[in-house]
Order: sequence, then structure tokens, then C-alpha cells
Amino acid sequence: MKPQTTVQILRCLNLGRYKATVEGGELRLWGPQPLAGPLPASIRARREEIIDFLTWCCEGEWPPPEGVPYYSIDLTKEGTA
Repeated sequence: MKPQTTVQILRCLNLGRYKATVEGGELRLWGPQPLAGPLPASIRARREEIIDFLTWCCEGEWPPPEGVPYYSIDLTKEGTA
């Protein structure tokens, strides 16, 4: 089984109504329920990639605020995330 891609992880966060921020180079997650235990393996495996993605085109926030570069990129192209 392949680990989830960054886009798939962010979609799962959206569906679960979780938010993510990059604070001091660290990934912080919160939502309707606290995450019990360690982060899921797919998030741990792609932590740096998620941090880079959020910093690069979402101003360090998920869901991204209005007007950030995230809304102008085509995430359906292979290799974007």
C-alpha cells in the first residue's frame, strides 16, 4: 500500500474538519476532536512535504485563506504534490 500524497492528506484534513498551520517550521493540527496518539504514518512520512506545500502556496495555513497561490495552481497535473 502506497502512502497518501500531500493532496490526499489535505483532503482528508478537510473532510475531518481539521486545520493545519506551520508555526516555527513545525506542523500543527487541530480539529473537532484531539488527535490521540502519534500522527498517522502518511502524515509523518510526508511532514516536510506538507510543511513546504503549506508554506509555499497557502501562507502556512490549511484550509488556505482567500487569494493565496493555492487557488491558481492546477493540482491535477502529475508531480504537483
